[in-house]
Amino acid sequence: VVFLSNPLFFTMSIVRRDGRERLAKGGACVGATGSASFSNYLALASAVILSNVINVSGFGVVPSSSVHSMDNLVLGTVALPNLPSGDPNQLLDDAYERGFRRFDLARTYGLGKSEKIFGKWMDNASKLGVNREDICVVTKGGMGNDKYGDPNRELCTRESLRDELTQSLDALRTDYADIYMLHRDDPRIETCDFVDWMNELINDGLIKRWGVSNWSWERIQSACNYALMTEQDKPTATSPQLSLAVPNGMVWPSTESVSCPTKMGEIEWYKSEGIEVMGWEALAKGFMAVPDLWDEQSLDQNLIRGPDRELGSNEWRMQRIQRAYCTKENYERRRLAHQIAKESGLSLAQVSLLYSLQKGEHVSVLVGADCAKHLDEMKDLCGWELDDEAFDSLTAATFVPKAAFITPPDAMQPNLIKMANSTLLTYA
Repeated sequence: VVFLSNPLFFTMSIVRRDGRERLAKGGACVGATGSASFSNYLALASAVILSNVINVSGFGVVPSSSVHSMDNLVLGTVALPNLPSGDPNQLLDDAYERGFRRFDLARTYGLGKSEKIFGKWMDNASKLGVNREDICVVTKGGMGNDKYGDPNRELCTRESLRDELTQSLDALRTDYADIYMLHRDDPRIETCDFVDWMNELINDGLIKRWGVSNWSWERIQSACNYALMTEQDKPTATSPQLSLAVPNGMVWPSTESVSCPTKMGEIEWYKSEGIEVMGWEALAKGFMAVPDLWDEQSLDQNLIRGPDRELGSNEWRMQRIQRAYCTKENYERRRLAHQIAKESGLSLAQVSLLYSLQKGEHVSVLVGADCAKHLDEMKDLCGWELDDEAFDSLTAATFVPKAAFITPPDAMQPNLIKMANSTLLTYA
């Protein structure tokens, strides 16, 4: 978003559903979103400039006109080996009882422990009458012994990929994966090779369909084009970072994000191609779930701005998380989301997840949980959605690159031109 750094402050008059008014003062600014044309936002900006007042009706959560499916909620398993309760089987039982049927795994999670735990649970569940066909197993591989996304890791090969999948299936106690994803891209390998290798796994009955995680849009397009040309199965799922919190750079090495509103074109393209978007870190490691987590005043700036900590250490993880998510823009997003949550009787986590889900019916979120309460929060999302005012206000608090303002002058509202000429525009 564009932050206006002159002394002008806007007052947002937010009308509650009961007719009372609340004044929220602060730098509410202009943003662009893929759900509306940029010209609409220029018009909105001019209206703000002219009146200094935005009258917003609603600004909250309403019953959903198209109820989100439980299939849009994919339960993450990375924390299964280290749950506070120490009972991952109970958590998985609770999840299944609440309607969770899709589970996200990876060969690297807990060095294989998550797959083993889930496989044991699935095996026991099948003995109690749970149908394997009702469970969607999503697992990932292709990284070898690399745990952190090292771009110089040992090259993946046809043989090593098949070996990783075989290890995963053994741990999961199943004959096939419903979706098998390449956990990281490796630009040293042509996309056509990956397409060929994944289709061999499909043809051998080891996987039903395939996808990619942390691949760029360009590489996915290349893979789809080659698959079409050779009449093979293309990737049907992509898993980038997606949350209300827009990361400041890569969260983890060799990762991709589509959280910024400027990425809406990509998200819409995936829909047109029948590719599911499965967003990871949908709650930004808790930043968009706990209102006071990593409060601005309590941040250790020496950690954030200091030299990189030792790879894989707890300090390294915290440093990367806070560098990515603890930005002024994300704190403003969280403040707005928390405000919406309080007035709607929902939690911050629920509002944050609704925002991501509202980016398209083909969008799913990977959600973590360590207790039944968290599972209930997620399940209860299915009947709700953000109203337009809430969604657009949260979008307007996000970053829009300078290039978004390269617009023919005659197409811009006169008052916006006047402000652009007289105001220092700051991009963070």
